[in-house]
Amino acid sequence: MKDKIKVLITITIFSLFVLLQSCTNDYPPSLYNPNEKFKPDPQITAVQPADSAFAGVDTLTITGKNFSAVAEENDVYFNGQKGTVLSSTTTLLRVIPANVISDSIKIQIRVKGALKFAEYSPYKLQPIFVEIGGFDDYDDPYGIAVDKDENVYVSLNAKPVKKIAPDGTVSDYSKLIRGLATHMKWAPDGGIYYVFGLQYLLKIKPGGGGDALFAVLPGGAFDLDLDQDGNIYCGGGGNAIYRVASDKSVKTVKKYPEIYINAVRIFNGYVYVAGKYTGKDTTHIMNGIWRNQILNGVDTLGATELVLDFDKYFFGNQIMSIAFSQDGKMLIGTDQEEGILVLHKSGSLSPLYKGILGPSIYTITWGNGKYIYVTRKNTDVKKRRVLKINTRMKGAPYYGRQ
Repeated sequence: MKDKIKVLITITIFSLFVLLQSCTNDYPPSLYNPNEKFKPDPQITAVQPADSAFAGVDTLTITGKNFSAVAEENDVYFNGQKGTVLSSTTTLLRVIPANVISDSIKIQIRVKGALKFAEYSPYKLQPIFVEIGGFDDYDDPYGIAVDKDENVYVSLNAKPVKKIAPDGTVSDYSKLIRGLATHMKWAPDGGIYYVFGLQYLLKIKPGGGGDALFAVLPGGAFDLDLDQDGNIYCGGGGNAIYRVASDKSVKTVKKYPEIYINAVRIFNGYVYVAGKYTGKDTTHIMNGIWRNQILNGVDTLGATELVLDFDKYFFGNQIMSIAFSQDGKMLIGTDQEEGILVLHKSGSLSPLYKGILGPSIYTITWGNGKYIYVTRKNTDVKKRRVLKINTRMKGAPYYGRQ
């Protein structure tokens, strides 16, 4: 019996030995190649602007060494989020930073073919716009007016007009007869003119607290603006521009057949309007901007001139508001995905800040300097807010607060 057991053990050990000897090494080849050569690691020596820039907007100039002259071979990260490399040499990168807001940004550069990242910190990226007023998802902001002290007045649907002081303090300013102002303008005497879509021009009394009818218009008015003589120009669903003088007399100064006027703005002696065609002529411009010269001593405006055929650029999108910089750039609020477009003197269109604002910019009101205040409408209620945006441009004169 013992002999049988010994034989069995011997056979088992021999079988295991044969099995082990027949096994092959199936491990994958090593990724490490001791003979592979890597590019020199990148290094950062300086960043301009120094210390801080506007996130997602400014162009940074990063100097150093061992960058790639091929822009696509450089990845630049801001707290882990990739920026946009515009151009590169081996010693300089031009980059738009990611839209990341922080006082302690870490900039990292990875170059294809190099082992290590270059790092630079801390750097500050600040926002080009902020939300103001502390409004929430249940608020529904519409018209905005700004006084000479940069107090901002906001009409909320079915709520009192709110006053936002420069330090951010919010208070109730006035109740409205109709509960809503689609657009508002500061008046020379400290009141606020407003319209709400129907054929009435109303005015909040100086100091707030209440409003009253100022003038009855021949048709509906959605937006308004003032000229240097204190005349108020209104337009809307009435398919016309109405002028209301300081003595409350009303004149129809230009007809706009089958055009629903969404925006009215005075600039450099002209009344500009943005509107949507509501007729059946398929050859007519559907969304556009026109202007009419203000003529002294007569009860009519000059000939209608086309300024912009918006459909040539963004068919199916709508112009919702317009404003002017001091040097003649037109800011266009729209439901297009960029939110605000700039019409340059050359006739070209470009986003105010590409990829930053989003749709839809319902109204644009310039403050006393470089800031505009806008109402942003959006299908996402969390984005329906009042924004204060740094345009880095001075606004054209607004005659209502001179």
